[in-house]
Amino acid sequence: MMTKEERIKDANYLILQISMFGRRFFYYPRENRVARFEVTLDGKLWFRDDYTDRRVYVAYKGHWRYFSHGGTMRRLVEGLTKWIRTGEPINFEAHFGPWPHWVCEGDLWGYGHETMVTFRRSILPRKCVTAPVAGIGDNRRDPDSQHTDHSMEVYEEPA
Repeated sequence: MMTKEERIKDANYLILQISMFGRRFFYYPRENRVARFEVTLDGKLWFRDDYTDRRVYVAYKGHWRYFSHGGTMRRLVEGLTKWIRTGEPINFEAHFGPWPHWVCEGDLWGYGHETMVTFRRSILPRKCVTAPVAGIGDNRRDPDSQHTDHSMEVYEEPA
């Protein structure tokens, strides 16, 4: 089993990978700064926000003061916090997809299909993330292709 320090390094590596792809969450270009987990001398776990450069106390269940990201990224940070504390990895599909087309047209993070597939490949294998059950989405059918789903059509019998 990994130590807490090793789990922090693993989580911070995942955050670094996220900061390098697509919309570059957890990266602040003006200061060339990437968010990260830190532990204070008294042993408390904090998340250092990339934009505010302030510590966010991740054990708090209410509003996270100084956290500059939205709900999807907060849930990811909460999952990584649990990983660091308990060693329970986050669920790959829940955070990184692939998602069905009805969820933001299959692009929850707004990266685009190809970029998200490349990102998914870059984070595997990681101890902080479960192995994907359904694959990484590189075999998804293009919704704009010539394929037509006839399963919901009603056919009339010939007279």
